[in-house]
Amino acid sequence: MSRHMNESSILAYSGNQLLRLYWSTAAPSKREYREHHHTELEISLVTAGRGVYTVKDRQYDIAPGDIFLFGTHEEHYITDISEEITLMNLHFEPRFIWASQGEMFDAKYLKIFFDRSGRFENRIDRENPATGEIRELLCGIRSELESRGAEYELMVKVKLLTILVLLIRGYDYVDTKKSYVDSENFHGVSAAMRYLDEHLGSDLTLDELAARAGLNRTYFITLFRKLNGVTPWEYITARRIERSLELLKRGDMSVLEIAVTCGFNSASNFNRAFRKVTGMSPSDWRKKQSAAP
Repeated sequence: MSRHMNESSILAYSGNQLLRLYWSTAAPSKREYREHHHTELEISLVTAGRGVYTVKDRQYDIAPGDIFLFGTHEEHYITDISEEITLMNLHFEPRFIWASQGEMFDAKYLKIFFDRSGRFENRIDRENPATGEIRELLCGIRSELESRGAEYELMVKVKLLTILVLLIRGYDYVDTKKSYVDSENFHGVSAAMRYLDEHLGSDLTLDELAARAGLNRTYFITLFRKLNGVTPWEYITARRIERSLELLKRGDMSVLEIAVTCGFNSASNFNRAFRKVTGMSPSDWRKKQSAAP
């Protein structure tokens, strides 16, 4: 029996990875807790199965129809599976919302992830009427990504925005006393993020990225973290590890070659960062992928 989630059927938004929807499954098993986190925001719908989700020091039982929310770098892991679990996972970068043009798409709608109240629960209230609406909207996003009809990109954004508003309006999960950051400098941060995505293998510096954003270094770091939930270096490291996973799967490059290609200045730094994200070394991860059926 597999002790890891098997991913399949990845649907990317408009050919990029700012938003992707995919399914993951895991067979019944007892799973030792390990750190699992990412820079994207996550909304997951349990379509089948039962088990236990461990989020840091909290545990939630899992049942079909449950919806879970996870912020950037929020550790979570399914540790106990009594019936085979299937999840429909929606991952999106915060800039999928705040980098859009116009006031309709704004960082303030991400309060459910960044400005939580003390009553927040990662598994949203099963009995809340809004939970059923959110399930339907998630299935609607899946349908739009599968059919790719006229203006499907806009429909995906509208449905996701509706979900975010329902999460703010329908649950007591947001600290309404906090005010979100003004959108005046969103464009600059977005430009800097596009640049770093295109130059992950280069020797990036915070001064260079801040200049790309048209901001001083200190304010750039503060604004970047407010908009994305992680620091610039945490984001860069996570994106480099994501790229390394693709290259490790291909199998035609050595670990050292992959480290250099992905912007790490030594194999030891690459190993350390990789282990922190995945819980294993690059070599062990590659062997596990090769051994998988």
